[in-house]
Amino acid sequence: MATIVTHGVVGLGLGKVYATRRMGVLFWVLAFLSPMVPDFDVFGMFWNIPYDGSPLSHRGFTHSIVFACALGLLMAWLTFRYFNVRFWPLWLFFSAAIASHGVLDALTNGGYGIAFFWPFDSTRYGPRWGPIQVTDIGFEIPDFRTSRTVHTELLWVWLPTALIVNLVMSYRYWKSCKSSATRSTGANPTPPAP
Repeated sequence: MATIVTHGVVGLGLGKVYATRRMGVLFWVLAFLSPMVPDFDVFGMFWNIPYDGSPLSHRGFTHSIVFACALGLLMAWLTFRYFNVRFWPLWLFFSAAIASHGVLDALTNGGYGIAFFWPFDSTRYGPRWGPIQVTDIGFEIPDFRTSRTVHTELLWVWLPTALIVNLVMSYRYWKSCKSSATRSTGANPTPPAP
């Protein structure tokens, strides 16, 4: 799996792309934490659920698209009025943030594949040639100076996320400047030349 912090960074990046206005602290906390939820399946090891590729094991049903959509639906239903936003775009955001976890894990170079299409298909997807160095299962924070996992995540996840967010923010800024210029010229039209 990718490190837990990197999953959260992708959620924050998706939140910046989604949010077209200022959002409160709760939104950003949920944006950061929601992509981490699929890894709660590691607690199955404490209940003696083997890491054997079954739906209940790590990278099983909690990493599926159905799980992401269902949890995203619940999160959107609980928060859309509080955030004063439209329900369906918020559901899409939360679902994408949660589903991003499985996508990142599929881009690692180790472990079982991801049960993306559970319960319709229990096949595990995600070849082991991914560019992200897999990290150990657990909650230890890696040493950022020496960890190969962190170095590959900075290159293959953090950098692209930052680029996409900056492109979206630049486009929004350009669009608002263009809109402001159009409004100001429309309010005070210049008289025709004699």
